[in-house]
Amino acid sequence: MTERRGKTTRSISIIGVGNMGGSIARNLIDSPCSDSVVGSYDVVQSLVEELHQYARKAGKNKSDRPPGGVASAVEGADCVLVVLSTEAQCGQLCFGTGSDISLISSMRPGSCVMVCSTVSSEWSRRAAKKFEGAGIHFVDCPVSGGPMRAREGKLTVMASGDIDSVEFAMPVLSAMGMVHEISGGAGSASTVKVIHQLLAGVNLCASAEALTLATKAGIDPKQMYEVVNNAAGASFMFADRGKRMIEDESPKTRMQLSTFVNDLNAVNIVARDLDCPLPLASAALQQFVVGEAMGLGRKDDSQIVKVYESLTKVAVCENGGAAAVGEETYL
Repeated sequence: MTERRGKTTRSISIIGVGNMGGSIARNLIDSPCSDSVVGSYDVVQSLVEELHQYARKAGKNKSDRPPGGVASAVEGADCVLVVLSTEAQCGQLCFGTGSDISLISSMRPGSCVMVCSTVSSEWSRRAAKKFEGAGIHFVDCPVSGGPMRAREGKLTVMASGDIDSVEFAMPVLSAMGMVHEISGGAGSASTVKVIHQLLAGVNLCASAEALTLATKAGIDPKQMYEVVNNAAGASFMFADRGKRMIEDESPKTRMQLSTFVNDLNAVNIVARDLDCPLPLASAALQQFVVGEAMGLGRKDDSQIVKVYESLTKVAVCENGGAAAVGEETYL
């Protein structure tokens, strides 16, 4: 399974081309790491067609038509990137049930599956063994940084797997951003990502909490935002999500709020299995569950602030309205 070790370019396919996957795909199409992008696939056909045309214009795909399914999207690919929202979706795509087309039945021996989604370490370990049994490389490579950094090739990439698999995928991994090789085999990178999401989720809730408290106390949330960003309480999540909270009542969805329901649930599962209490992560998870119950699951994750607004009856965004908080306008 090391026959193409010296090759520095790869033919690539991307499954799941929403905000994050689509940005990763465009970056890889532009990158010299890809000699062709044989196909991209998603349940949203318009996204598939857009990327197909983008690849054609870049000279990375010569087909007249976009792929019509998973099998045609991965045919001939050296590396198949999986960028889906949940572990269940990854399992269905990779292994299928019944007559479903799956990656393990569609990919050729010697090719490589790269799972960029946030999944449990146990799932990654099981998946690696199954793909290895089929002669297919497997790399556990969750990412962090959001769609804008994905488009610029500036993601933080956590990668683990056997040495041959990671080496095979490295031209693509390097094109995506800063690669951190995590020792311990497949599953180790997923553990690192889950722990990272603990910090991201708690920081996001704390950002919404602080801005809501400031507003309730009669402090201009914009001024509070400026103060914090130049003081010890600053964080990436506060600077990035906090800006959206105070400037846009309904920002474009860059990362769905429901993502943190999945990710923080994964954090708590790991904590339970290791007998490691995580009271802050547990509290943050419940806030995101409330947000989902309010109908905010598909909204930008910065809109966790609406949960706090609904309790305090104040609007952090200058364009918001306290009277509307908690009503059906968020559904």
